[in-house]
Amino acid sequence: MGSICCSVSCNRISVVHESVDEAKVVEKVEIIVRKIQLQKSQAIDEELKKEAINNIRIVKVLLLGASNSGKSTVAKQMRILHTEGFTEAEKIHYKYMVHSNYIDFFSQIAKGIAKFGIKVAPKERDLVATFEQAYYGQFMNLDQADDLIALIRTFLEFACVKQVINERLNELDVPDNTEYLLENAQRILTEHYSPTHDDIIHARAATKGIYEIIFAFREFKIRLIDVGGQKTERRKWIHCFEGVAAILFIVSLSCYNQVMEEDSQINQMSDSIEMFKTMYRNRFLRSSSFIMFLNKKDIFAKKIHQIPMEQFLPKFGDKMKANPNLSGDELYSAALEFVKQMFSSVRRQDKRQIYTHVTNATDTRNIDFVFNATCDIILAKNIKSAGMN
Repeated sequence: MGSICCSVSCNRISVVHESVDEAKVVEKVEIIVRKIQLQKSQAIDEELKKEAINNIRIVKVLLLGASNSGKSTVAKQMRILHTEGFTEAEKIHYKYMVHSNYIDFFSQIAKGIAKFGIKVAPKERDLVATFEQAYYGQFMNLDQADDLIALIRTFLEFACVKQVINERLNELDVPDNTEYLLENAQRILTEHYSPTHDDIIHARAATKGIYEIIFAFREFKIRLIDVGGQKTERRKWIHCFEGVAAILFIVSLSCYNQVMEEDSQINQMSDSIEMFKTMYRNRFLRSSSFIMFLNKKDIFAKKIHQIPMEQFLPKFGDKMKANPNLSGDELYSAALEFVKQMFSSVRRQDKRQIYTHVTNATDTRNIDFVFNATCDIILAKNIKSAGMN
């Protein structure tokens, strides 16, 4: 009987030992599994970290603004500053664009001659009438570009044209590049003309569609997307909103006395404010930085002394009543501050900052300096949001 008990007892001890050994094995397996899981987790974290780094290396910036704001000029400056510039084929395109700008300008001059009742010499009448109804396409059947250049040079010499340019130009709705076209006419209107970078910067044409420029900036790549500013183009903007690090919004300071080409009942400055408000409050852009370029400061500084801003923006007139004797730099500063306040008012209770710069988009050095400062803001926020700081 005793031996039986001993056997049973031994079996129990054996079972206990087996249970202990099995528990140790399970524990070891669990430790190994945990190590493997930890390694996998660390590997995933590392991949995510690399992905985050790659994501912040490509920074998407959306370039927005109304027609004639100068946003495409900013885009052209980026090509000059950060890429190889323009191809020969593109320069030929810009050559014809510059010629087209002269025709648009002269069309306004010819209309001004009729509007102001300026005397036209008999030998000048046919060409003045031609330019009054002019558009670039009607000149395309000329045998050579030289023929167009000859017509333009002839028109510039007319006494009636010189009278409008010298005495009544500020009363006409002429393009912003008018002064540049006049100052450089002798150089541009030649047989072997090829556009310089400055000519391309000053060439004016509406942006239609979506254009993208990718360029290196320090250790990053900037993906700058320029979209058309006309009302008919704005419905395309939403397709570009995904993953936008920043909105670079361009405003023409000098547009306060101008109406929209698409709707003569809408003031261009008012349209820009409404457009900016729509973008700033868009739910898809809540995490995007907002940078504003108050552009064309050079034109604005001259215009506010010739065309009072209060005639078109009555609330500025209320401010002027408190300081009726403002002039010179003080008037410029007051008008500029008023425009800034109009745009900053769209924030309401929103604490997101609007980074504002005053610019002249045709000045390459100015745009280079301001864009570098802008990128510092964008990149710092992009790195922080990716958790890489």
